[in-house]
Amino acid sequence: MKAYFQHIVLLLKRLILALLLFILARAFFLFYNSDVFPDLGFAQGLRLFVVGLRFDISVIVYFNLLFIVMHLLPLGKIKSTSGYQGFLKVYFLIINGLLLFVNLADSVYFNFILRRSTADVLKLILISDDVANLLPSFVITYWYLIVLMVVLLIIVAIVYPKFSINKQEENNHNSNLKPLNIGLRFGFFFLFMGIFLIGARGGLQPYPLAIMHASNYTSSKYVPIVLNTPFAIYTTYGHGLLGRINYFSDKEAQELYPIAHQYAYENRIFQKKNVVIILWESYSREYSGFLNNYKGYTPFMDSLMQQSLVFSNAFSNGMRSIDAIPAVISGLPILMDDPFITSAYSTNTIESLAKILNQESYHTAFFHGGNNGTMGFNEFSKYTGFQEYYGLKEYDNMDDYDGNWGIFDEPFLMYLEKKLDSFNEPFFAFEFTLSSHNPYTVPKHLETRFEEGELEIHKVISYTDFALKKFFETASKKHWYNNTLFVILADHTAPYYTPIDSQSNKGELPSKKLQQFYRNSIGRFSIPIVFFSPGDSSLRGIDSTTIQQTDIMPTILDYLGYQKPFVCFGNSAFSIDGKHYAFEYANKLYQITNGDYSLYFNGEKSTALYNNTLDPSHKVNLILDFKEKTANMELDLRAILQQYHNGFINNQISISRINRTDF
Repeated sequence: MKAYFQHIVLLLKRLILALLLFILARAFFLFYNSDVFPDLGFAQGLRLFVVGLRFDISVIVYFNLLFIVMHLLPLGKIKSTSGYQGFLKVYFLIINGLLLFVNLADSVYFNFILRRSTADVLKLILISDDVANLLPSFVITYWYLIVLMVVLLIIVAIVYPKFSINKQEENNHNSNLKPLNIGLRFGFFFLFMGIFLIGARGGLQPYPLAIMHASNYTSSKYVPIVLNTPFAIYTTYGHGLLGRINYFSDKEAQELYPIAHQYAYENRIFQKKNVVIILWESYSREYSGFLNNYKGYTPFMDSLMQQSLVFSNAFSNGMRSIDAIPAVISGLPILMDDPFITSAYSTNTIESLAKILNQESYHTAFFHGGNNGTMGFNEFSKYTGFQEYYGLKEYDNMDDYDGNWGIFDEPFLMYLEKKLDSFNEPFFAFEFTLSSHNPYTVPKHLETRFEEGELEIHKVISYTDFALKKFFETASKKHWYNNTLFVILADHTAPYYTPIDSQSNKGELPSKKLQQFYRNSIGRFSIPIVFFSPGDSSLRGIDSTTIQQTDIMPTILDYLGYQKPFVCFGNSAFSIDGKHYAFEYANKLYQITNGDYSLYFNGEKSTALYNNTLDPSHKVNLILDFKEKTANMELDLRAILQQYHNGFINNQISISRINRTDF
C-alpha cells in the first residue's frame, strides 16, 4: 500500500506543476493586458488569482484525466517501469503544453476582442483560410510567445517529479497482491477519482462550473482574469455558434436598423425617478380580460391597466425565462440556439439598465424568489451590474417555500416592498415572479380563494395577480410610490385554450379570432406590457405600437430623459423616428412583426408574409402580393441579423466596443 500512495503523492506533485503553468499564464495575461486593467490593485489581483484556481483545476483534471487514471489504477509493478513513466511524462508535456499555448496565445488575442476566446475560435480556425494565410506573419510578430512557451516547457521537463523507489520497496511492490490488498486499492481508486471529478465540475454545486460563475467573485470587467481560455473554450464547445454575416457594410447595417442610440432633448434634464420592473412568469396576453374584452384571470391587473399605458401589440423575444432576462435588462433578443446566459458569448461586453443607472447614482437590486443559481440569474445579475441580489437564500424563511421552485409570490412581493422601502432613492429593482409555473401550486390557506380555469395555470395566474394587488396596496402608502415608474410584463407565454365555438361553462373566452391568433407562431409570443406611474398622468391609454421585450430598456431611458449613448437591439416605444419591430427565432426560422404584418425568413430568403388581423390563422401567404413590404421588412431583418452575429463574434455590442473599432 505504501508504494500505491507514493504514486498518489507523485500525481499531486505533477498536477501542482501543471497548476503553476496556469498561474504563470494568468500572470502573463495580466502583464500583457495591463492597460485594460489600470485600476487593479495588488490585493484585488491576488484575490482574482486565488479564485481563478477553481477554474484552472477544472481544466487540469478534465484534460489530464487519462494521466490521473493511470496514476490511480492499482496495476502493480508495471507502473514503476520506465516505459510507463515515460509515457506519462510525454502525455503531461503535450497536453499541458497545449493548454499553456492556448492561454498565452489568447493573452494577445484578448486585446482585440476584450474577452476570453470561446469555442467559436475553433470554428474560425477550421473553416477560415485566413488563419493559414496569416500564420507566418503571426509567428514573426509574436515570436516571443513561442520562445516563452519553449523555455517554460524545457523547465517543466527538467523539474518534472520523477518516480523513485528503493530496491526493498520495489520487491514489496512487485510481490503478488493479496485479494484484500487489491480490494483496498480499488476502493482508494474510486475514492480519489470521485474527489478529482468533483474538482473537474468545480465543486458540489447543482450545476457544473460555467463561465458565468466567474461573476460571483468580481465585476464583469475582471471576469477574464478569473477565467482561463481552455475553460472558456471547452465549456462552450457544442453550443450554437454564430456565423459571420456580410449582407451590407457595417455602416449600412447601422443606418438600416440602428443599435446605437442617443436621445437628444432640448430644455430637459435626466429625471431620477425610481424604476421597478416586474417580470411575470408565463403571463400570456390571452389571460388578460382588459386586453381581450372578457372576464379574464387578472382582475387587479385589468384595473391597473385602466390607469396605465398599455401596449396592445406587445411580444416576448423568446419562449424561455432565461431568454427574457437579457432581453429586458440589456436589450438583447435571442436570435441563436443557445440562451445568451449560457452561450459562447456570455462574457461579451454588453450594456444593461443596471450599469447605466448605476452611473446615475441609482441603488440597483435583482429579486427572484427561486433557488440561488437558478438558470444563472444571480451570476447574470452581477455581470450586468446589479449591486444586490435577493433570492431564496436572502429571504431566509422556508415556511413560505412552495415545495418546488422557491418562495410563493405573495410573501416574496411583500419582501420586495419592504426592501424598496429601505433603499435610498433613486432605485432600480428588477423582480421576477415564479408561482405561475408548473406544477401550479398556491399556498394552502388560499387554495379555495381562486376559481379553477380552463387550464391549471389560470388559478395560479389569479394568485399572482392577487399578490400584485397586495404589493401595490402596501406600496401606494409609501413616500417613494408617486416617484416610481412600474413596468409589468411577461417573460413568455404559457399554454393556451383549446379553440371552441361555444361559450365555456366557466365564463367567456376571448373571441375566436383572438384564439386563432394566439395559436399562430407570432401570437405564441403575445404578452402584456404595461407602463404605470401613479404620479404621471401622461402614461395612460392603449398604444398599438409594436413593442418587444428588448424595447423596455430604451423606452425607460427615453422616458427618464437619458441623453448618453448606449447600445441595444430595441427601440423606444416613444420614438417617432425609430423602427418598431418584434423579432424572434423559432424552429430555425426568423420572424419579424410590424403592425398587422409578420414576415418569415429562413436565413436566405423570405418564405411567407401574413396579416395577423385579417388572417389570424395564417392561411393566406401575401409574399407575392406585397413585394415592397416584404423587401423592406427583410432588409431590416438582415441588418438586425448582421449586427447581431458579427456584434457577438467581434464583441461589439456596447458603446465602448463600437467606438473602439470605429464601427
